[in-house]
Amino acid sequence: MDTTHQPPHTTPSRPDTTDWTVVIDEGCTQCGFHPIRPLGDIAPRLTASIARWQSVLERTDVAVRPEPDVWSPLEYACHVLDVSLVFTTRVEQMRSEDTPTFVGWDGEAAAIAEDYNARDPRSVAADYETATHRAAEFFASLEEDAWQRPGLRADGKRFTIATLADYWLHEIHHHLADVQG
Repeated sequence: MDTTHQPPHTTPSRPDTTDWTVVIDEGCTQCGFHPIRPLGDIAPRLTASIARWQSVLERTDVAVRPEPDVWSPLEYACHVLDVSLVFTTRVEQMRSEDTPTFVGWDGEAAAIAEDYNARDPRSVAADYETATHRAAEFFASLEEDAWQRPGLRADGKRFTIATLADYWLHEIHHHLADVQG
């Protein structure tokens, strides 16, 4: 196994063509995720992930890819941070606009453009904590009827704030499973 740092621009991750939106209704057999009910559990589940990601980011091998085309724990953490930032924006749009269509976002392109594996793990941990607390506060403040406000992904996939929250929590849960083997 090659354990040297491989910048993402020279070795992208394995392509993934899975439609992960199935986790909203069916959960994920790969990582054991189940959609969150009641909705009041979403904010605590988000904040519970902070300590787990901080622990990952403290590892001495955080920037080591287990295989040349599999992200390092640092790259997964950066991806989850970016997902959290993108999804926070989407949830805020859904709350304030009538059925917004989200700007497309490509996680692999972001990993390459931002050279995730060159980022400072302490900075990623601090940024993830800040972003996650912000999102948790937002979810905790939602009125019950706001959870069903809709939005559309660029490909036309319809979400509500509740289903986007499940999709988001799956990203966090699944990628923690990825880095914990």
